[in-house]
Order: sequence, then structure tokens, then C-alpha cells
Amino acid sequence: MSGAREKLLQQFRDLVGERLDKIGRQLVVLESGPNPEAGKNALRELHGLKGEARMMGFSDVNRLVHEMEEVVRSTEPRGFALTGGSTDALLVASDGVLVLSGASQAAGAPPEVDKLVDWLKQRAVAERGARGDSTTESRANVKAGPPAGGSEETTGSGIASAALAAAAHAAGPPEGTSTSARPLGRKGEARLEGSTRISQKTLDHLTSSVTSLLQLSRRRERGIAHRLSLARDIAQISRAAEDLGPAAAGLAARLSRAKELAAELHREDKLLANEELRDLTHVASEVQALRMLPLSVLFDQYPRMVRDIARELGKEVELVVEGEDTKADRTVLEALKDPLMHLVRNALDHGLELPEERRRLSKSPKGHLSLRAAREGERILLRVEDDGAGLDAARLRAAAVRRGTLDQASADALTDQAAKDLIFVSGFSSKDSASDLSGRGVGLDVVRTRLQELGGDVAVSSVVGHGATFELRVPVSLTVAPLLFVQAGDEKLCLTASHVVNALKVEGEHLREMAGRPSLKVNDEVLPFASIASILGMAPERGASEGELVLLVRAQGSVAAISVDRVLEERVQAILPLRGILSRFRHLSGATPHADGSLALVLSAAHLISTARGLSPVRLAAMPSRPEKARRRRILVADDSPLTRELLCSLLESVGYEVLGAQDGAEAFDRLSREPVDLLITDLEMPQVDGLELTRRLKAHPTLRNLPVVIVTTRGAEADRRKGMEAGADGYIAKSDLVRQDLVDVVARLLG
Repeated sequence: MSGAREKLLQQFRDLVGERLDKIGRQLVVLESGPNPEAGKNALRELHGLKGEARMMGFSDVNRLVHEMEEVVRSTEPRGFALTGGSTDALLVASDGVLVLSGASQAAGAPPEVDKLVDWLKQRAVAERGARGDSTTESRANVKAGPPAGGSEETTGSGIASAALAAAAHAAGPPEGTSTSARPLGRKGEARLEGSTRISQKTLDHLTSSVTSLLQLSRRRERGIAHRLSLARDIAQISRAAEDLGPAAAGLAARLSRAKELAAELHREDKLLANEELRDLTHVASEVQALRMLPLSVLFDQYPRMVRDIARELGKEVELVVEGEDTKADRTVLEALKDPLMHLVRNALDHGLELPEERRRLSKSPKGHLSLRAAREGERILLRVEDDGAGLDAARLRAAAVRRGTLDQASADALTDQAAKDLIFVSGFSSKDSASDLSGRGVGLDVVRTRLQELGGDVAVSSVVGHGATFELRVPVSLTVAPLLFVQAGDEKLCLTASHVVNALKVEGEHLREMAGRPSLKVNDEVLPFASIASILGMAPERGASEGELVLLVRAQGSVAAISVDRVLEERVQAILPLRGILSRFRHLSGATPHADGSLALVLSAAHLISTARGLSPVRLAAMPSRPEKARRRRILVADDSPLTRELLCSLLESVGYEVLGAQDGAEAFDRLSREPVDLLITDLEMPQVDGLELTRRLKAHPTLRNLPVVIVTTRGAEADRRKGMEAGADGYIAKSDLVRQDLVDVVARLLG
């Protein structure tokens, strides 16, 4: 295939994904009631897609899209109101178009185009036959079936269910699931990969190169300053030679020429450096603009996802999305994908009530879920809000005591807000059983951890019976940010400027003590106090002193007063991720280069505040005793990849567990039959006996059925997770999500 043809194909596939994202959103709107504008928008996108498919020679795509267009057009007399069965057919056909065009690389057999076409034709006939309020009955039909007046028996081969099963099989989930055939998140990934028409790797290299060139340009300024100093020294020597009289006339003349040459070189270097810095700054701005994508690449998948999950749960949900045009660095969007998905799914599963329960509470049977985004300076604010049951502080305190997280006295001492913050504690849950939808072993602690890794934070507010609001704040960009440089002793450090609320000099009226810890009263609020030197272990803990400089640092809804020796400057700098041993220190969130090439460490605002409050990052009360338990527990790791197996074994051994290894499911089952083991960690895809079969064998075994099983796999789709849970797994972690604390916390909880 020629390079030009391949380029056109890639552009076509990118357009398919973008058009289907828009079409899917319009279809969900049309299912909720008449909306001529949404109907016309859907027809416009379908018509454009049909023409592009015909031009590129995708005849099957052209056939499917034509019939999709006919279904939507058939609803025009009723204001484009779609019935549930037609929406199902259109969405499944959309998934088929993704597969047929190559925009989705889903495994399995290709969709059966003829059956899908027949199904769509039947839906068009049914829509044309619908009259007035008769659409209500059809809309209530949550299963996609044959047209009104018929049955699967009368249609001969059960076209609707057969087409649905075929398309669902082609897109990944097992037969018998809902019409959410495409794995959730695939659209967002396609958009993230293709929107800028440049690969992520190339863009990262370009960003790194421009950042390095900017640093070199700033370092050149130091050389220019040295040459200026040299020119001044030559000028002074020249004047001294002139004072020596005629005997030094020749020397004075030579020094004068040297002075003029040095001055000329300085002027030229300065002009060139200014031009270079101006051009590099412009290029850096352009590269940064390339990295910026609208949040719509994340939000576009939610209307269909919310629809599918709500139908699966038997709930009615209205989704409101605002702020899709707000832009952020693509790296930030990629990192936000899982935390945001978890919060939305949590709201659908645990927050919003069933229609009958909402009616009993005098609420609208249709729950309200909103997803909003806005920019606040150099940060993005995201709100996930529902009008469901909300968080009950008393119930959370009781759950903390029941699970051993806190003793009764400590739980009673918590404020209502502190009790609500318990949901972010690793392994904590107010429920006795986890649902397959929200997953096991992964909770809201992961959301907070991921956001902290971004240099962001999350806070929750809630009123019982009126819902909950999660506020996420993250940097607009992970590559550059305004940084405030400070000095503590001989160290030059920095914080993200957006975390610094104010700076002030300590006065006598500020000094306070709260719960035995040094504090400051600022604007009628008592704030915990600590010095950066004591937080970093450079000096002992102490109280504040009059005249001392403190920064008011905010993160996760809390503020602390942090003292520094000096505030040096604020400037926009590249932030480099920490790797190796430095990445283990929770008080560091990154590093940034100085003009001389040395690095300044970027401090974590969340860690500064928790330390000032006398807290380490919140953990379960039982955590300190875990290493002693861990030394008595044995874990078997089954994975056919030697590298992955060694990584997992090393990780678990580092926290005190005894770890055995097996290269596949057959060897693992054999070892489990012969040796005592407390927990199994297994991959899914292995030769001979895979992870699912191994789990099923264990759960059916008379003596091994109670052995906890955690699946750690590259397959993170909802359908794969459901298969794992149905097989009997007690935990499921995608390798793309794997961080040390996730796995350690899940293992600790299961070994309890």
C-alpha cells in the first residue's frame, strides 16, 4: 500500500471515530425525547460519514450508515424522538462501523452486515408506524428486538437478537451482555491518539527537545554576562594603560581595540540570544498548543456509557455535560481518564437510587448526574455531581469501626467532613460487598492517589438525601507550570504556584497552639504550622517565630502555614517526572532544571499539609501491624512472563511476604495442591491453563475454594473484569493501573 493511501486511510479512520462520537451523543439525546436540532445534527454526521465511506471504497460501511440514516430520518415526523429499540440498533451498528472501517481493533469475528442491515430496516419500519404517544411503550422496551407486531418466532431467524449478538461478539464483550458492545473508553483513546495527527511519542520528543533548547538558551545568558564582565575589565585596563603615558601608548592602543572587539562580540551575542530565545519561546508555545486538547475527548464517551450502565442497573439517569471546550494537556487527559470514569461509575452504582426508591423519597424517578469542567488559572476544575443518596457521616463512622479502620473513640472524634473523607482511605468501603460494576479491591483511594501523582487533589461535599459532589483540581499541563522558588537553609526548592494562596510575615497575634501542635491564626482561621526544614528532616519540629516568612499552602480542601527562609522568584518551568529511587518519596512531585543545569525538587503540597497537621498520608489503622503479618503469609504468583513475574515477586517480597512463582496455570494448580499458600495472584492469558480456568478450578475445589484470588492482567475492559468476577476472583487489577500501593493494599485487605 502506498504511503499516500495509508495516510488517507488513517485520516478516514480518525474521522470515523470523531463522527461516531458525535452521532452517539445525539442518539442518546433523541432517546430521551423529541429534539429536532439533535436529529438534524445526527443526519448531517451520518450523511458525511456515508460519503466518506463511499469515497474510500468501504461498501459495507456505506450500506450500514445508509440504513442508520434511514432509521433516524423515519423519526422526523415525531420530532426525531427515538425508541429504545432503535437506539440499541443504531448504537450496535455504530460499533459495527468502527470495526469494519478499521477504526477499532476489536478482536473476534467481523459483524454480520446483512443481519445488521435487516435489523435497521425493521427499526425504520417500526418508527414509521409509531404514532403519537404509542412511542412510550416502544421506548420502554430495553431489549433490542423485532419490530412492533412481530416476535422472534415470526421473523424466522430472530434477526434482532442475532445481529446484536454478532456485533457484540465482534466488539469484545461476551454474549448476553447489554448493547454497550464497544469497550468503554475506546473512543476516548482513539481521539487522544489521533486528534493532533501526530504521534504521542513524537510530540513528547518535540516537547523535550524544545524544553532542553530553552534551558540551553538561558544558560547562554550566563556566558553573555561573563563576556560583558570581561569587556568591562579590558576597558578598565585600557584606561589604566593610558594613564601610564607615552611609554604605554602601544599597549593602550591594543587594549582599546580589544575593548571594542569585546564590546562588539557582546552586542552580537546579545542580539542573537534575544532572537533565539524569542523564536524558541514561540516554538515552545506552539508545541504546548499542540499538546492541548478539549475535554470533549474524555466527555464524548459518557452519554452512551451512562445510558448503558443505567439500563443495566434498572435506573433512569439524565446526564448534563458542560465545559467540553476547556483545554488541557493530552497527558493530563490521559491520566484523568480512569479517575473520572471511576467517579461516574460510582455515582451511577452507589449514589443514584432506583426509580421506585426515588419516588418513595418524593424525588423525580430520573436521577440527575452532571459532569462539568472549567479553567481556574493554571488548573482545571472538574465536578462530578449527583442528586442521589449522598454520604452519611454516621454510617461512615460506624463502617470505620466495624472494619477496624478506627476505634470507637477516634471515630466519634471525627468531624462530619473528616468522616466523609474516610472514603479516600485505602481499602475502606461502607458496603459489606463490592459490586462487579464498581470493581473489587479498587476504591476512591485510587482516585486521590492518581490525582496527587498529577500534582492535583480531590475533595467531596455531600448532604444526606441530596447527593454528592466531587471536585477535582489538576494542572492544565504536566510539562510546564508556574513554580514558586523558595530557599530553606542551603536548599533551593519549589512548589506549584497555584497551591500557594498567600505569603505573610508572622506577628505575635498570629501565634497559636491547637491540639498540642504549633499553629497560626490567620483571618480568623487556625492553621497548622510547620517549617519546610522540619518537614524534610533538615531540622527538628518547632513553633513559629515573629518575623518569620510563611506561605499559606492549599491542597485537598485544607490549608497550612509553611515557613521558608526566602521566596526567590516565580516563573513558568518544565516539570520533569521523578524516576528511580526518588519516585518513592511522597513529599516530592517532580523536579525542574535551573539555568545552570542543576535540578530543583518540586514539593508536594498535599504532603506538606498532611505533615503540618501531624499526619502521614491516611492509611488503615491496621496498616502498622501488616509487615509482621506479611512475614507469616505466603503468596503464589502465576504469570508466563518472567519479567512480570519477577516484578510482582520483588514488589511483594519488599513488604515482607514470602512469594512463590509459577509460569502458567497448570504449574500453579499443581503447587497449590502440594504446598500451603495464603493467596494467589494470576495473569489471565497463559498457556495450558489460563487465569480464568485456574480460578474456576480453585473455586470448585473442595479444599482450595476459599483461597483468595487476585487477577493482574493487561486486559482492563469491563467485559474482561466481569468475566474474572464471574469466575470467582476476589480482586481484579489492570496492569496499566498497577502501582505498588494498589496491589499491596488489595493483598493486605484480602489477607485481613
